[in-house]
Amino acid sequence: MDKRNSLWIVDPIESRAKAISEKYGATVASFEEILENSSVDIVDICTPTFTHRELAVRALRAGKHVFCEKPVALTLEDARAMDRAAKKSGRKFMVGHVVRFFPQYIRVKELAAAGDVGEIVMARLYRGGSFPSHGIDNWFADIAKSGGVFVDLSIHDFDFLRKLLGPVKTIEARSVTLSSERKKNSFDHGMAILRFESGALAHIEGSWAEPAGMPVNFGTFYEFVGTKGMITNSYERETTLRLQTSIDGKPRYLQENPAYFDPYTEELKSFILSVEKDREVPVNGQEAIESLRVALAANMSAKLHRPVELSEVF
Repeated sequence: MDKRNSLWIVDPIESRAKAISEKYGATVASFEEILENSSVDIVDICTPTFTHRELAVRALRAGKHVFCEKPVALTLEDARAMDRAAKKSGRKFMVGHVVRFFPQYIRVKELAAAGDVGEIVMARLYRGGSFPSHGIDNWFADIAKSGGVFVDLSIHDFDFLRKLLGPVKTIEARSVTLSSERKKNSFDHGMAILRFESGALAHIEGSWAEPAGMPVNFGTFYEFVGTKGMITNSYERETTLRLQTSIDGKPRYLQENPAYFDPYTEELKSFILSVEKDREVPVNGQEAIESLRVALAANMSAKLHRPVELSEVF
């Protein structure tokens, strides 16, 4: 086998490693073997958030390019250590903020850039479903390991809004803990109001509180309101994007289903092209750090029951 074109898998659960090995022809190995293998160019870290720093830094120091799932880390200290390791190694380091690659979100950026709804001044986003019970050792339920619903889930929307509306100035958030044997003391449902430096406002809601076994296991919704119109989309009920606006005094109503493609595939393609062509990755360490700051500010606000300036989170 040409090891330079082969796939290697590291998984603490032997049955999962075996299943992936059989399905994709992957070689099962230890993390140490991966780091020592000069034929391995890229390491894709899909492990629980609290393990990201150690694994990413070790891989970067070993000369590997690293793709790391979001959120980048649980603390700014850990995230910055990862970013420093990437810069020192000269290797590519990308964080998987995949919402940037979803067609219905790409379309929002296109419509906003074209001025079809004018300047976006308000937004409302929801993302949620039942509690993620698939985590090994129930790690999602431990706030010290997952960061809760803002850090693990709503960070998707925080990241997208940052790219669309610019820097965040203040955050006011609330969250509730729905204690259960399974969920322990995690933050299960949260709401945050973001004020941007531009003056725009956004309402973000994230939930792990929906009962298990519902007909729709997970859903998203957004509404962007501009000075000339609005854009809405609900992935729970349908994939149709609606544009309502006025051009030269004439009303315009458009329904469309953005061309579907697998955003996860596109995300990984973009990273591989960055490695092959030696260009900047779409979501670098600094970008991921800034989105994490917003999520941590939301946690701080929810804990203190007051608005938090983003400058307080450093």
